[in-house]
Amino acid sequence: MFLSILVDWMIPDIPKDISEQIKKEKSVLVDFFLKEEHEKLKLIENFIRQDKQSRGDRKERRNRAASFCQFRHNKRGSSTSSSSQHTDV
Repeated sequence: MFLSILVDWMIPDIPKDISEQIKKEKSVLVDFFLKEEHEKLKLIENFIRQDKQSRGDRKERRNRAASFCQFRHNKRGSSTSSSSQHTDV
Protein backbone atom coordinates (compact mmCIF):
# COMPACT_ATOMS: atom_id res chain seq x y z
CA MET A 1 0.00 0.00 0.00
CA PHE A 2 2.82 2.37 0.91
CA LEU A 3 4.55 1.60 -2.38
CA SER A 4 1.41 2.43 -4.43
CA ILE A 5 1.08 5.79 -2.64
CA LEU A 6 4.74 6.53 -3.32
CA VAL A 7 4.45 5.67 -7.01
CA ASP A 8 1.24 7.69 -7.29
CA TRP A 9 2.99 10.69 -5.73
CA MET A 10 6.10 10.38 -7.93
CA ILE A 11 4.27 9.93 -11.24
CA PRO A 12 1.71 12.69 -11.71
CA ASP A 13 -1.55 12.08 -13.55
CA ILE A 14 -1.18 15.28 -15.56
CA PRO A 15 2.04 16.08 -17.43
CA LYS A 16 4.02 18.97 -16.01
CA ASP A 17 3.78 21.22 -19.09
CA ILE A 18 -0.01 20.87 -19.17
CA SER A 19 -0.19 21.57 -15.45
CA GLU A 20 1.83 24.78 -15.92
CA GLN A 21 -0.40 25.82 -18.82
CA ILE A 22 -3.50 25.32 -16.66
CA LYS A 23 -1.96 27.48 -13.91
CA LYS A 24 -1.14 30.24 -16.41
CA GLU A 25 -4.67 30.20 -17.84
CA LYS A 26 -6.14 30.28 -14.38
CA SER A 27 -4.04 33.31 -13.41
CA VAL A 28 -5.00 35.12 -16.65
CA LEU A 29 -8.69 34.46 -15.92
CA VAL A 30 -8.36 35.69 -12.35
CA ASP A 31 -6.65 38.88 -13.55
CA PHE A 32 -9.36 39.42 -16.16
CA PHE A 33 -12.18 38.99 -13.64
CA LEU A 34 -10.47 41.27 -11.13
CA LYS A 35 -10.11 43.95 -13.81
CA GLU A 36 -13.80 43.60 -14.74
CA GLU A 37 -14.88 43.88 -11.11
CA HIS A 38 -12.69 46.95 -10.66
CA GLU A 39 -14.32 48.61 -13.69
CA LYS A 40 -17.79 47.77 -12.33
CA LEU A 41 -16.84 49.33 -9.00
CA LYS A 42 -15.72 52.52 -10.76
CA LEU A 43 -19.03 52.69 -12.64
CA ILE A 44 -21.02 52.24 -9.45
CA GLU A 45 -19.00 54.96 -7.70
CA ASN A 46 -19.59 57.32 -10.62
CA PHE A 47 -23.35 56.66 -10.54
CA ILE A 48 -23.44 57.28 -6.79
CA ARG A 49 -21.47 60.50 -7.19
CA GLN A 50 -23.78 61.72 -9.97
CA ASP A 51 -26.86 60.79 -7.94
CA LYS A 52 -25.60 62.78 -4.94
CA GLN A 53 -24.90 65.77 -7.16
CA SER A 54 -28.35 65.65 -8.75
CA ARG A 55 -30.00 65.34 -5.34
CA GLY A 56 -28.00 68.33 -4.11
CA ASP A 57 -29.16 70.33 -7.12
CA ARG A 58 -32.79 69.38 -6.45
CA LYS A 59 -32.47 70.38 -2.77
CA GLU A 60 -31.08 73.77 -3.75
CA ARG A 61 -33.98 74.32 -6.14
CA ARG A 62 -36.48 73.27 -3.49
CA ASN A 63 -34.91 75.54 -0.88
CA ARG A 64 -34.97 78.48 -3.26
CA ALA A 65 -38.61 77.83 -4.14
CA ALA A 66 -39.59 77.47 -0.49
CA SER A 67 -37.82 80.66 0.47
CA PHE A 68 -39.57 82.47 -2.41
CA CYS A 69 -42.99 81.28 -1.19
CA GLN A 70 -42.32 82.56 2.30
CA PHE A 71 -42.39 86.14 1.05
CA ARG A 72 -45.79 86.02 -0.63
CA HIS A 73 -48.33 88.38 0.89
CA ASN A 74 -52.09 88.29 0.69
CA LYS A 75 -54.19 91.33 -0.15
CA ARG A 76 -54.21 92.67 3.42
CA GLY A 77 -50.41 92.67 3.60
CA SER A 78 -49.92 90.00 6.26
CA SER A 79 -47.57 87.16 5.44
CA THR A 80 -49.59 83.96 5.59
CA SER A 81 -49.22 80.74 3.74
CA SER A 82 -51.51 79.96 0.82
CA SER A 83 -53.17 77.13 2.74
CA SER A 84 -54.33 79.40 5.59
CA GLN A 85 -55.90 82.14 3.48
CA HIS A 86 -59.56 82.83 4.15
CA THR A 87 -62.13 84.33 1.86
CA ASP A 88 -64.48 87.07 2.99
CA VAL A 89 -68.11 86.02 2.92
